[in-house]
Amino acid sequence: MDKILEINEEYAYAIVELGVSFFDLFNEIQKRGLNLWPSVPAIGWGSVLVNTLDRGFGYTPLGEHAQGQCGFEVVLPNGDLLRTGMGAMKNSSLFPLYKSGYGPNIDGMFFQSNLGVVTKLGIHITPAPEAYATVEVSVPREEDLVPLVGTLSDLMRRSVILNSPSIANIFRIALTSRESEVHEIFGGYMKPGSNVPYKVLEDIRCKQGWGFWKAYFSLYAPTEVLPSLIAAVKRAFTTIEGVEIEYREFAGIPGKCITAQDVEEEEIPHSGIPTLAPLAMLDSRQEGSGNICFSPIIPPSGRELYFWYLTAKKRTYEAGFDFFADFHVYPRYVIGIDLVIYTASETIAIDRLYRDLLTDAAGQGYSEYRTHVSYIGEVASHFDFNDSAIRRFNTTIKDLLDPNAILSPGKSGIWNSESQSRIGK
Repeated sequence: MDKILEINEEYAYAIVELGVSFFDLFNEIQKRGLNLWPSVPAIGWGSVLVNTLDRGFGYTPLGEHAQGQCGFEVVLPNGDLLRTGMGAMKNSSLFPLYKSGYGPNIDGMFFQSNLGVVTKLGIHITPAPEAYATVEVSVPREEDLVPLVGTLSDLMRRSVILNSPSIANIFRIALTSRESEVHEIFGGYMKPGSNVPYKVLEDIRCKQGWGFWKAYFSLYAPTEVLPSLIAAVKRAFTTIEGVEIEYREFAGIPGKCITAQDVEEEEIPHSGIPTLAPLAMLDSRQEGSGNICFSPIIPPSGRELYFWYLTAKKRTYEAGFDFFADFHVYPRYVIGIDLVIYTASETIAIDRLYRDLLTDAAGQGYSEYRTHVSYIGEVASHFDFNDSAIRRFNTTIKDLLDPNAILSPGKSGIWNSESQSRIGK
């Protein structure tokens, strides 16, 4: 189950089995010399298929992997083999090209579910561009998060920015910097039961000349278009006082694509080059530490995100942890990730913090786009319209397809009727 079954450069897609990692796909594209930039997440060791099923994301224009998916092959609980979309037509070449097929589109039933075992998928890939620029936008004040997010999401809705911008706060900027002086300061605070005071972060920010927030994104275009996109981005952010824009431009040659070798590995893989570099930060609190991400979906104006952020920051700080912002902006929503690094001695405290964050977000009308195994039931309980009609519907489907609850009982809060009765759900 680890085969790359097809990569098509002309139509820009791949068909892969369950065990194919992002590194595998990238390396095969490089081996064949194809002009394709696959979307990869921040850490590239995972399965392309599994990441897509859990609605993971990457950093190219096709970084919403669930949207880029086109066609599933699924083993159902009764052993039957199913292909979705145009794959339901025998020998159809449109399996990875046209997602809808004919009749009800059932692909969504297999995302974050336990209704079948997906063994194969089609995934769309971004063609390598002629010209490319990586852009960083820094703003100086904490409250500047509002116009920063609002401007980014507007530029995305207008198709000026095509990939998902990610936003770092001053803690993340400092932690991931190469400034030895900063890491010496951090050393006194990065330990169990401690966090870096915001006064210290502000002193570092002022001394280094950094912003409080920094957005990272890229521009992909024909050679003639890239200069205009850069100019449009600069103009859009002029309304934010103190904004600073830096970019690295690959102007390109008409008719020739930018390659991964031209770009080389980046801090954030906007060009589709997988990396494991972010894993190094896990040792910043204590060697062998872990991390947990609280990841609510929030409207994209910036106002709602800022209000949620202030609440979550206060919760995180009072619990004795640092708030590492990894916000991801899309045209019509934001994923407001609070990534928390913790040690083995802090597992009780981190669990309490996570449950507080869940409660706070639900009170504001938000929940997570995916969650950790320990919290799947609580997150599922947030989806309670009409006395949790969606839970009843999922139970009906589970009873039909998997009456004996063979596959991952309880995944995403989905149980069959017998299991729910037994555990009192």
